[in-house]
Amino acid sequence: MKAALIYFTGTGNSKRILEFAKSNISFECDVFDVIKDEVVDMSKYDCLMIFYPIYGFNAPKPIIDYVKKIQKIDENKKCLVMKNSGEHLFWNNGSSLHLRNILKRRNISLVSEYHYLMPYSFIFRHTDFMAYRMISVAEKLIALDMKDFLDGKYVKIKRFFGDSLFALILRIQWWGGRFNGRFYKIDQTKCIKCMKCVRDCPAQNIEFKDDKFKFGKKCLMCQKCVMYCPKDAFKSLGFFTSWKVNKPYSFVETHTFQKEAKPRYCKKNYQRYFEMFEKKIEESKK
Repeated sequence: MKAALIYFTGTGNSKRILEFAKSNISFECDVFDVIKDEVVDMSKYDCLMIFYPIYGFNAPKPIIDYVKKIQKIDENKKCLVMKNSGEHLFWNNGSSLHLRNILKRRNISLVSEYHYLMPYSFIFRHTDFMAYRMISVAEKLIALDMKDFLDGKYVKIKRFFGDSLFALILRIQWWGGRFNGRFYKIDQTKCIKCMKCVRDCPAQNIEFKDDKFKFGKKCLMCQKCVMYCPKDAFKSLGFFTSWKVNKPYSFVETHTFQKEAKPRYCKKNYQRYFEMFEKKIEESKK
């Protein structure tokens, strides 16, 4: 048994999920970063696993572009998707529909799909308590989900009426990001010219030229540049400045409860997610 693991990550959540999954795989596997690595030859592997963050209720464009380059294979292979978002809403269920259709044309069947809650890099900042709770549940849940997949117990996320059309309409985020990303601005009084944003941008959309930062037309709106800026020097995110989240999450265990910044936002959704999956984790120990 040999598996190919492909992923896209902006602020790091999808890579964390991949590492959790990989730690539960006892057979050989190769990891491919869709931004940096060559296109996987699926004729050399027995199954495919895909990891991505949900952007605008869709898989990110780098994942789609990469999968389109995979050559069609003769023997059908199975595929697992592990995705994450800042809210566990049913609207996210259709995020892999376009991806599934592309895979099908390459004789790869998406047979199992899982969705995990991870802290926002956009909209608002979760508390350290919530971030730790999210990653703690994800780590334990992934161990159970990987076992099910490897045992042939496949899980397909429930669909809802009109999800294909909904995902298609929201796919405008791919082009909206390219437009909005041109309006990012940096506060030169805060910036220390460390060039971290330039080096780490997955889309290579930022350059420093003539003593100025310039933002191109390839922005994915992953927010890596903003979150990891050591001086919180981004003063404008175009139309979404009020949604800025600066400073990465520590994910360090904390027993101190902290009230969420926006307690009404998806409150029932968060409660339902934790109640359902923490119960599943506890029951697995019996």
